[in-house]
Amino acid sequence: MYFSQNAIILVMLVFVTSTVLYTTLEYKTKAIEDEISIKKVSLYEDNIINTLERNIDKIVEDAFINTSYKIMKKRQFFESSEDAVNYIAECIKNEINKTLYCVKENYVNITYNITTPEINPTENPDVVNVKFTVNIEYKKKLNNGELIASKPLIIDKDVKLSRIPDPYVYLNKFYYEWGYYKVINVNNFPNDNKNHTFCIILNNTNFNYNHMYNSSSPREIRIIGWNSTSNKWNVLLPYWVQTWKEGNYETSVIWVRCSRSNINNGQILLLYNSTTKVDRQNPDETFILFDNFNYMNYEKWTVVGGYYINNSILTVQGLGSSVYSNKMYGTGFELVFKGNFTPIHAQSVGFFTPLSDWIGVGWVYKNEWAGNVLYFYNGSGDGYYNAGNESIGNYYIYRMLRNNDGSMYGYIMYDNLTPIKIFDPTSGDYHVSSDTSSYPISINTLSSSDAKVSIDWIFLKDINDITTTVSNEEYTNPDYKEEKPKTFTGTIYYGDPTQYILVNNGSYSIIGLYTNKTDSWGSVGYKPLIEE
Repeated sequence: MYFSQNAIILVMLVFVTSTVLYTTLEYKTKAIEDEISIKKVSLYEDNIINTLERNIDKIVEDAFINTSYKIMKKRQFFESSEDAVNYIAECIKNEINKTLYCVKENYVNITYNITTPEINPTENPDVVNVKFTVNIEYKKKLNNGELIASKPLIIDKDVKLSRIPDPYVYLNKFYYEWGYYKVINVNNFPNDNKNHTFCIILNNTNFNYNHMYNSSSPREIRIIGWNSTSNKWNVLLPYWVQTWKEGNYETSVIWVRCSRSNINNGQILLLYNSTTKVDRQNPDETFILFDNFNYMNYEKWTVVGGYYINNSILTVQGLGSSVYSNKMYGTGFELVFKGNFTPIHAQSVGFFTPLSDWIGVGWVYKNEWAGNVLYFYNGSGDGYYNAGNESIGNYYIYRMLRNNDGSMYGYIMYDNLTPIKIFDPTSGDYHVSSDTSSYPISINTLSSSDAKVSIDWIFLKDINDITTTVSNEEYTNPDYKEEKPKTFTGTIYYGDPTQYILVNNGSYSIIGLYTNKTDSWGSVGYKPLIEE
């Protein structure tokens, strides 16, 4: 009996000990679980920080890129900088939420909320400061109570923007401006509806080259005519600059073509002082026929025999060689060319049958009668007028007029203005041509494989008595507008150093451009060079 009671007591002690041990182990296990839960919150915090650090730059940049494309697609700018910033801030907040949601999926009892990001400018136009707070909350009942964790994570970072499309440049048109213009008086213009070609002569007595943006080139000049429909000076007339600032008097010769409707009160305008880099010379529209021989244009010319082009100079050479126009021309035309005849029999340039120096009219170099000399030939068989050989072996300007009555005038020009030889029907040995037939414009070499003639440029125009005088200089830009070409290819990106310059003007910040420059943001920005 005594043994049994002791046994019972022993069993009960073992049971109590086991219960206490189990309870102790259970408390320890739950304490460990609670500690693990707390560590999970800390780990979640670390994951959020790492996720934001890895992604915030791209999130912010994508928000700006998408904003740019939104403006470009809808063709509508923001009303104010505040509206633009608020829109971008919401885009950033939404993307942060999406990113953090992926992190939260592996955690329970955790919630978070994000404050609306603050976006502020910096001293660098392509760097913005972004600041926001992520508030993390964790609630869970523990064995020893309830775990409540709340922690704000403050993100304050400068983000560099790159490759942000510029909707301001994309959607707007930009125009060149001209600071000065000259009034050009046009005299003796025919009373018809046809186009006529005439020249304007500038020099340092009637034109102030110093008022040009770049006087070394005629690139910035424009010849403007009157628009009788809109009653504005906005018609760009075709023109070609034969020579620019040549000689002691800085002489420039400009050929223009227009009709009477383009002339207002006997005037047209010459514009200058502009930053334009676009040369608008259009000699093909200025003349009936023009070529400066940058290449052989087979739409204008037919070739027989030998020729070559070097540095935009056409040389026809060899026995039986010819470059002649595809069209035929009769009387009523003036032919002008800059050429070099050489002292080898025989060459002809003018209105000639191809491969001929006597069927037609024009300039002929040959070894006959008076020896090796240049002749002005009028097509009458014996109508070779001796032009001497002063011009042989050098480039001179040659002019010839074929009047409707058969009379002809010929000029050899020492320079662009001064004739050294004049041939007209009043000359005693000169015969008025009876040849009024149509011929192509021909450049021929004959009789010798060494015969050659070179042509720098050539043009054909109507015959008229139009003259011009250069009048007053004016300062007000007329109605003429010329859109600047957007020479970049593809998308233009804000701040591209080849397309923008840094300015102390917040309206040229990326946010300012999002308002079409109607509002500013910060104190610096990038101004597009196309606006210069």
